[in-house]
Amino acid sequence: MKMKRKRALWNGEETDNNQSEFLHRTAITLTIALTIFSVFFFSAAAQQDTAAGWFQKGLDLGSNGSFEESAHAFDQAIKHDPGNTSSWLSMALMLELTGDRAKAETAYQEALNLTENELQKNPQDGDAWWNRGVALDSLGRQAEATEAREKAVSAYNRTLAGNPQDAETWFHMAELLISLNRKDEAIMAYEKSIELNYSKSGIAAITISNMLQDMGRYDEALSASDRALNLTPTANVQDRLLILECRGILFEEANKPKEALQAYDQCLQLDPDGKSCWMYKARVLHHLQRYNESIAAYEKAIELDPDMSNAWLGKGDSLNASGRMGDAVLAYQSALKIVDQQIQDNPENAMAWEGKGRALEKLGRLEEAIEAFNRSIEVSEPAFAASSASEAAWVGKGDVLRAQGKNEEALDAYRQAIELYPLDPDPWQGKGKALHALGKRIESDYALQLAEKLGYRE
Repeated sequence: MKMKRKRALWNGEETDNNQSEFLHRTAITLTIALTIFSVFFFSAAAQQDTAAGWFQKGLDLGSNGSFEESAHAFDQAIKHDPGNTSSWLSMALMLELTGDRAKAETAYQEALNLTENELQKNPQDGDAWWNRGVALDSLGRQAEATEAREKAVSAYNRTLAGNPQDAETWFHMAELLISLNRKDEAIMAYEKSIELNYSKSGIAAITISNMLQDMGRYDEALSASDRALNLTPTANVQDRLLILECRGILFEEANKPKEALQAYDQCLQLDPDGKSCWMYKARVLHHLQRYNESIAAYEKAIELDPDMSNAWLGKGDSLNASGRMGDAVLAYQSALKIVDQQIQDNPENAMAWEGKGRALEKLGRLEEAIEAFNRSIEVSEPAFAASSASEAAWVGKGDVLRAQGKNEEALDAYRQAIELYPLDPDPWQGKGKALHALGKRIESDYALQLAEKLGYRE
């Protein structure tokens, strides 16, 4: 499956076919998004019990998939500095990813109120307009969000007209242009920030790499990722980790699993306790049919976080592939127990319901799986975390219906998923298989070829 990443987080865009892939791509998305928020916050070294210290801790935890702990850290940052918009937006995102949409909306609204105060003081504050766009988008007010982002572009243009050597503003402009889907202009702005030796030049280069990757231009994307590493000092471990993870994903999509494995091993050399890297490594090892090593990598991720349902699902897949069906069932049951507890804690958690559907599917409880996928779709909101869960739930529902021989119904589910995110290869692959089963060979070949072009892999 192709990763959906980066600015989809703020655009309202947005398996192995299971919940683990959603959480894998979420981790990369978060790492980049939170990195961007950090440029609005503190530049000085963060002390432990300060707003800056808690904010940095929130970044680290969020980038590693520890969403609840990250939300708590951002909450602590807010207690030290309640007027910092970045802390409120970051906490809101973490709350959304834990499934607590109600609290997330409250935090987004607080961030929106703060930007209103900031703009009353300075109507030309480009950062405030951009943050306002983020908050509005996350609250489902897309037209207003676009208007706020366009005002941010105008403000940044005024700044650059006065000082065209302002590397930081060029970088902010690039990020903003991505959110407006003006990609060619965004690449030019990133290149300008690199030319001016901005401190985040490595992030600029890896984002260019990811955009090229989205276009299927893998050779250029790899060259850009090489440049990202070269531009990032070895002492900047956080950014190098991000770049290496993106590089690993790029190698996976380019069907170079051995190179991807090398990139993830480099990540683990920098951070041996990086559970997302252990998950990525486990997935590649499974792809290489090195199932025992894959199981060991999943177990390391579980050791770091026993409540990672996606790690239990991945471990179950590798156990099943190695012929240990009984142990695989136990792993799937562990995943089911975790998501059931998440649902008990928050019955509106769309991601947990989607994860439950995947676990039930693997346990052969197909009718219950469909019910879980339907519930995920019902409770989803038009925001990043929930809409991604909804798209994954439609794909999961289609997979189960197809397994039951209900290919016409499966086609409808895949169409729903494609409508939510046309660049996801999974529903195209499922659609192709369903069409093939219905004897529609020409339509099937087209869908399967498109899935392959979009980066589908078994």
